[in-house]
Amino acid sequence: MIRKKNGKGLLLLLITGALLMTGSTGCSKQAADTKQKVEGLDKLGQIGVISREEGSGTRGTFAQLAGFVQENTDKDQTVKDAKIADDTASVLNMVGSDRSAIGYGSAGIMVSDSQVKVLSVGGVEPGKNNAGYPLSHSFYLVWSGKLNDVEDDFMRYIRGAGQEIVSQSYTAVGKQSSFLSLKPKGKITVTGSTSVGPLLECLAEEYMKLNPKAVITVKQTDSSDGIRQTMQGKCDLGMSSRDLKDNEKEILDYESIARDEIAVIVNKENPLEDISLEQLEKIYTGKIKEWQKLYD
Repeated sequence: MIRKKNGKGLLLLLITGALLMTGSTGCSKQAADTKQKVEGLDKLGQIGVISREEGSGTRGTFAQLAGFVQENTDKDQTVKDAKIADDTASVLNMVGSDRSAIGYGSAGIMVSDSQVKVLSVGGVEPGKNNAGYPLSHSFYLVWSGKLNDVEDDFMRYIRGAGQEIVSQSYTAVGKQSSFLSLKPKGKITVTGSTSVGPLLECLAEEYMKLNPKAVITVKQTDSSDGIRQTMQGKCDLGMSSRDLKDNEKEILDYESIARDEIAVIVNKENPLEDISLEQLEKIYTGKIKEWQKLYD
């Protein structure tokens, strides 16, 4: 009886030991795989932080979502030695030419660029209709007072047929529908966000084919400038890639025309594939200055 029990106990002990060894081997392999994913970060040296300029709606939204906006203010805490890019194209060029750089910008533009690598954030890749991606925002058009005939016709186009163009690179916010222009004559000046600008240029081009009597000029500066010029009556429509502030909402009318994700990009030589919001916050506030310290 005693021997039988001991035999079972010995057998159980051997099985348990085998399972533990198997589990340990699995954990070691998983750890090795994780290490393999970031192997080579130590060769990149100091992180080259690329940021958009102050006034950029994309910068403001990115800082807010990544958690480094100063409390009780609208000012972000971007590290002072960050290199500043005035538009999305500049971010792409700066990151593409610096193996140690990191930057961000409109996913609708960046995901198709071959000179950089787009990272997933928290294990989620940016993409159209991807509700789980943590860095997403709206594109807005703003205006002051009542829209004139040609402005109203253009807005009707954007809300309906224009959503097909939106859906090609961004997430549509309205249902695609047929559009019949009333063909009013007039000029529209649109100013603001460089993230929204490329989309507006496409929408304006297609609308003018349907209404040859309209002339639409799109000037790309930044979101805050577009909102400011609209309030001052210097342009007809403003473009913004950030939410409007309370005081701006009191003065202006506004409408979301698309949803976009903010893509985080690194140079193609960077072995990183994924990054967390916490790591982004530490990089952009200077708490992490070297790539090899990313997982410390």
